[in-house]
Amino acid sequence: MMAGIHEADLHAYADGQLAGARRAAVEAYLAQHPDAAAQVAAWRRQAEALHRALDPVLNEPVPLAALPPGLHGDQGHTRARDGRRDGARPWPRWTMAVAATCASVALLAVGGTLGWLAHDRLGGSTLVLAPGERFAREALATHAVYAPEMRHPVEVAATEEAHLVAWLSRRLGTTLQVPDLRAQGFHLIGGRLGVAEGGPSAILMYEADDGTRLSLQLRRMAQGTPDTGFRVERMTGKGARRRAPGRDPMMAFYWIDRDLGFALAGPLERARLLTLAQVVYQQYQGG
Repeated sequence: MMAGIHEADLHAYADGQLAGARRAAVEAYLAQHPDAAAQVAAWRRQAEALHRALDPVLNEPVPLAALPPGLHGDQGHTRARDGRRDGARPWPRWTMAVAATCASVALLAVGGTLGWLAHDRLGGSTLVLAPGERFAREALATHAVYAPEMRHPVEVAATEEAHLVAWLSRRLGTTLQVPDLRAQGFHLIGGRLGVAEGGPSAILMYEADDGTRLSLQLRRMAQGTPDTGFRVERMTGKGARRRAPGRDPMMAFYWIDRDLGFALAGPLERARLLTLAQVVYQQYQGG
């Protein structure tokens, strides 16, 4: 890199944290280095995708019931003075909103691994999601981050499929295979290592001739996790509202089979995505 310009400067520029002479110096550097400029643009797209995926949750207020008593502040004192018992006006059950805030900061720091908060609401209540649902939401968030990438959607390209399979199998501690979806119009472009519920996951990315991308995410579930049939999870919130014109809503079909979780995500019509999920399932059964 140019003397005095380091990767940390590029990250700060991508995050809008530079001003004045330092910002001008980085812009001059990027004007002379197209590869670095493309990388900065990719970081910005990833940050935007993370915001679309996580802002609907992180922007919600945290109920007092979710905080330790010492953090209740003035609201807690006011409630005590008014003589209202904690049970008088029950808060909805809260699962992981506070943890999600910390987790999202950590995930942004490592630049590319993220978790999807297990969060849904019905009638003002927060649901505690089953492991498969949490995994599906993480798969949707991961797809929203990596699928738009033009230069770096994967870590290992399909030309190194044998290495990709061996690497991901070793990291997950189980034998994986790459489903062949060419007959359904999708070819493998590669894969990467991800994070799901605090553990490693394998991400395989597929692409159709029209540029539509699918991602298949796999992870080891806890031993003894019950097998499931095919279930669907849809992208909600800002991520769903900002989908590309003409694209179907983002959704994922997920299932658990022999302690291995599968989630196939993409912007496809439900029946077509289900057909692809069935092909993946059948190939794993045959393998």
